[in-house]
Amino acid sequence: RCYILSNENGKIQLSLRQSRLNPKISSKVEDIEITSIKDVKKGQLVRGYVKSITPSGVFFGLSTSLLGRILFQNVSPYFVQKHSLYEKYLPEGKLLTAKVLGVNRKEKHIELSLLPEDTGMPSVLPESLGLPQYGAEEEKREVNDEEKREEPKLKTKRRRGNSESGTEKIPVSSQKVEAEKLYRLGKKRLNCVGDYKNQKHSFWEAKPKKRKICPADENDSGIEVYYREEDEDDQEEEAAKKKSKVKKPGEAPRLQVSMGFTWDEDNAMDMPVLDQKEESSESEEEEDMQSKLKKQTKKEKELEKQKKEKELCKVEAALMDPGRQPQSADDFDRLVLGSPNSSILWLQYMAFHLQATEIEKARAVAERALKTISFREEQEKLNVWVALLNLENMYGTEETLMKVFERAVQYNEPLKVFQHLCDIYANSEKYKQAEELYHTMLKRFRQEKSVWLKYASFLLKQGQAEATHRLLERALKALPTKEHVDVISRFAQLEFHSGDTEHAKALFESTLSSYPKRTDIWSIYMDIMIKHGSQKEVRDIFERVIHLSLAPKKMKFFFKRYLDYEKKFGTAESVLAVKRAALEYVETKSSFADT
Repeated sequence: RCYILSNENGKIQLSLRQSRLNPKISSKVEDIEITSIKDVKKGQLVRGYVKSITPSGVFFGLSTSLLGRILFQNVSPYFVQKHSLYEKYLPEGKLLTAKVLGVNRKEKHIELSLLPEDTGMPSVLPESLGLPQYGAEEEKREVNDEEKREEPKLKTKRRRGNSESGTEKIPVSSQKVEAEKLYRLGKKRLNCVGDYKNQKHSFWEAKPKKRKICPADENDSGIEVYYREEDEDDQEEEAAKKKSKVKKPGEAPRLQVSMGFTWDEDNAMDMPVLDQKEESSESEEEEDMQSKLKKQTKKEKELEKQKKEKELCKVEAALMDPGRQPQSADDFDRLVLGSPNSSILWLQYMAFHLQATEIEKARAVAERALKTISFREEQEKLNVWVALLNLENMYGTEETLMKVFERAVQYNEPLKVFQHLCDIYANSEKYKQAEELYHTMLKRFRQEKSVWLKYASFLLKQGQAEATHRLLERALKALPTKEHVDVISRFAQLEFHSGDTEHAKALFESTLSSYPKRTDIWSIYMDIMIKHGSQKEVRDIFERVIHLSLAPKKMKFFFKRYLDYEKKFGTAESVLAVKRAALEYVETKSSFADT
C-alpha cells in the first residue's frame, strides 16, 4: 500500500509514511514532514537523502521540492583533497541526519551541517582513512604565515646591528662587476663614493633615514640589499624633512650634477642627490603598493570569500530556477542530464545549434538523444527521428535523408515513419517525392485504411478531384467489406472540406440509402450540412430521419437535435411543429405497445 501525493505530467509521487497510510492510528511521527521552507528552522535536526555532489558542496533533499546545501567543511571534520572520496562514502540516496545552520527564506537557501558536534552522529568519513583534521591544517598555515612575517623583522634587526658596527671592506673589482649588472638592469641607483688611495671603501652608502644597510656575508657578492619597513616609513620621512630644513652654519651647499653614473676610478663622483631621492621614493612607492596588494588581512580575506560564496549561490539559484531559459550548450547538457527521456529538451537542443548554423552539432545531438532515451519510450524516440528527418530534408542531401529514413524504419513502426516523411515532403512542397512515397505505401500497406485516406487528402489539396474518385474505387477493392461504409463516409467528409460538395452529398445519400439505420452516418451528414448546406436541406434531412423506424432512444436523440436546431435558427411555429411531431411519435408508440 502507498499514498499518492500527486499525479502531474505523467509522473506519480508516492508516500509510504504510516501517518498517511493509517491516519487513524495516532503513532509518534519520527520525521516531521517538510513541505516548504517555512517548516525549516535554524538549529533543527532533520533527516534527508543525498541528492548530488558538486564542486560547491553536497546537495541534500529534505523533501520532493526542497533542497539544502552542505559545504565540504561542514560534511566532515577531516580535510579531503579529492572530492571523489565523498562520492564513495556519500552515495546518491543515502539517508543522513543533518543540522540546519541557516535559512534564507527570500532566496530559499538552506545551509546544513553533518559534523558530529552538530548532529551527534558519527562522522560520515571513517577515522581509519587517516585524513588530517581541518583544525590541524589551519594551525600549520597560521604557523607558516607567522614564520614568514617574522623573517623580514629578523633581517631588519641584523641590518641595524651591522650598520652600527660599520661597513665591511669589499674588493673594488667585485664591486664594479656587480654594480655593472645592477646598472644594466636599472633596478637601483647607487651612490658611489670611493677613496681608493687610502683603501677605505665605504663604496655603497645609503642614507639611514631612508633605508637600512645590510652588509654582505662571506659568500655574498658585495652588493648590499636594502629593505624598507612600512611601519617606520612615516617616522623616517618626518625626520628627513626636519634635517633638510635645518642647515649647519659652516656647511657649504653641495654641487648638484645632472650627469649619469661614471666608472672612472680617478674621477669617481657623487650621483645627483635630488634625482636619487626622487627616483628612490618612486620605486619605494611602487614596492609599497605591491606589498599591500600581496598582504591582505584576515578580515579582507573573509569578506572576499563571502563575496565569492554569494556569487556562487546566485549562480546556483539561477541554475535551479525551473523558468530559466537555457542560454548555452552547458545549460542544455544540464537539462538533458536531469530529464534524459524528454524529447522536447533534445529537440530544443538541436534547434539551439541550428540557430547558430551548426548542422553537424545538431546531428550529433540527435544521435546522442537516440542513444540516451530509453527503449521503452517509443514515442519520444520517434519524435527525435522525425526531427532528424526534417533536419536532413532541410540541410542535407537526398542520400543522407534516405539513410536516416531507412534507419528510422528499422527502429520504429514503418507505417508511422512513412506517414511522417510524406508530411515532411508535403510541407516542404516536394510534391513529386511525396506522391512517389504514397505509391510505395499503397503497395506495402494495402490493408491500412489510414494510408488511403491520407493519400486522398493529399490529392484533394493538390486539386486532383478525379484522381480522388479513382482512388476511392481502388480503396473499396483493396479494403475488407466491413470498412467500406466508414471509408466512403471519410472520403465524403474530405470532399466537403477540399473538393466537390455535390459529389460528397451523392456519396452520403448513396451510403444512407444502402444503410438507413447507420445513425452515426446520419449524425455526420447532419453536422456537415449544418455547416455547409442551406436550412431547407438540413430540415429535409431531419424530416427523413424522424420518420425512420429506429429505436426509441435514437429517435429521442434526433428529435432533441431537431428541436435545438429550430430554437436556434427557426421560428416559434417551426418549434411547435417539431414538438407536435415528437408527440405524435410518442402516441403511436404507446398505442402500438397497448395493442
